Amino acid sequence: MNKFEYYNPVKVMFGEDAVEQIGVQAKEYGKKVMIVSYTDISFYGNLFDRIHLLLNEQGIDYIDFLEVTANPTLKQARKGIEICKKEEVDLIIGIGGGSAMDCAKVIAAGVNYNAGDIVNMIAFSHSDSSQIPPTNALPTIMIPTLPATGSEMNPTAVITDEITHKKSYVWAPECLYPKVAIIDPKLTVSLPIYQTACGAIDTIAHVLESYFNGGEGNLDLQDRMQEGVIRTVLDNISNVITNPSDTQTRGVMQWAAAIALNGWVLSGTYTWAPMHQMGHVLSARYNATHGATLATMILAWMRYFVSRDDNKRYIQFADRIYEKSLSDSADDLEKLLNEVGVQTHISEFGVSKSDIDLLVDDVVSISFGNNEMLASVPPISKEDVRKIYEIAL
Repeated sequence: MNKFEYYNPVKVMFGEDAVEQIGVQAKEYGKKVMIVSYTDISFYGNLFDRIHLLLNEQGIDYIDFLEVTANPTLKQARKGIEICKKEEVDLIIGIGGGSAMDCAKVIAAGVNYNAGDIVNMIAFSHSDSSQIPPTNALPTIMIPTLPATGSEMNPTAVITDEITHKKSYVWAPECLYPKVAIIDPKLTVSLPIYQTACGAIDTIAHVLESYFNGGEGNLDLQDRMQEGVIRTVLDNISNVITNPSDTQTRGVMQWAAAIALNGWVLSGTYTWAPMHQMGHVLSARYNATHGATLATMILAWMRYFVSRDDNKRYIQFADRIYEKSLSDSADDLEKLLNEVGVQTHISEFGVSKSDIDLLVDDVVSISFGNNEMLASVPPISKEDVRKIYEIAL
């Protein structure tokens, strides 16, 4: 087990109708709120009307910022920051999946950011020290409506530069942890099958990144905790899709997503995320759904390591989760993904063989370190990246 320091100050309100607490919780942190969510909120029914009423009951003014798209952009965040400053907003509420919550975090960090444009806070290059993370942000409250990214309980936000088509993250534990996460399973019952499945894969991927890359020494505790999260999600995907109104199962999926990336099951391991780095390139270039890009990457990584000698962690995963060979385990996972309609090959996003050089160059430009490798166990070279994309094609 590696050395680690654990800190997570997020207050969690969990359960059916937990969203009814939004007014009381918001009153502790601000008097004027910006609500950050998607351009289309029609599928939420009367949720926003209810939240507006609950805020009004506590004497809290609000502004709706309904400008976020899947794979949010710096342009969207800049607009939100400008409105916050003009309207003297003192609290941000993010409602939605990872895109809405992450954009809310970047807006919150950008209001008082004093190191130039917000592009400077994003880690668009892992090989230099140009990034200047924020040290101060407006308080945030997160209301996840898609169990996936775990953004409601971590200090990370992912965003895309719409000009360069680069997608990366800001990690700032000093200021980006939400104050409160309101996790209400009832808010996820209207999710389409595709989004539900993609969210489940995102949860699995967060755990698998740590599981595959592991660390040094005795990882028995981390392994069993991580295997528990993975098994739970795999065991419940079919049920949540077949019975979408089952809030108990919905709640299990939501809590699994939260703990997959709140530090509990990752502490003591290497927290590198090479599959995410390669997936981000696909999202930025093809506007592909994040969870779907991870589905293609998980399968390609598993298959790439079938013939490598340094695949102990992969073999262990296949044996403990599927009780099969690594190759057969990848086939089983692909079968499940096909059943729920999630893409399993990057060609389904529009990628062709002639595009692979561009994808590889993007990964090298953004995610390779000074050692000219992608952080992983074992470290991944440029040629490895190319081979993985080719397998995924």
